[in-house]
Amino acid sequence: MDLNKVQLIGRATNNLEVKTIESSGTSVVNFTIVTNRKFKNRDSNVVEEAEYHRCVAYGKWAEVLGQYVTKGKRIYVEWRLRTRKWQDTEGRDRYSTEVIVDNFIFLDSKWAGVDGEDFVEPMPEDMVAPEDEEVPF
Repeated sequence: MDLNKVQLIGRATNNLEVKTIESSGTSVVNFTIVTNRKFKNRDSNVVEEAEYHRCVAYGKWAEVLGQYVTKGKRIYVEWRLRTRKWQDTEGRDRYSTEVIVDNFIFLDSKWAGVDGEDFVEPMPEDMVAPEDEEVPF
């Protein structure tokens, strides 16, 4: 038996915008969360790394996430990884791996306002997938 399961705790890098897939009328929300890791390197210097994770949710989960998740909010997400192939404007094949979210937990005790003290900057523009791409189902 195979297993494809992802569990992440991180912060939303932007405010979420729910869209509708035209062909099916299904709600969809694409968002990114960032996870941070601190460790000591060989020279005993503390290093902090940020990893950005593309996430997508559909249907009622998309609507709930879109209503409550804003930039900087901590969230637990889980389900599975999916890699999609698409073509850029120059016709080159590109790949995008994302977490398909089917379970989540809001982790901040207060979901209004953001202090942002330990929040890292949003993902660099060159790493962001085109926003107008249609999900093929």
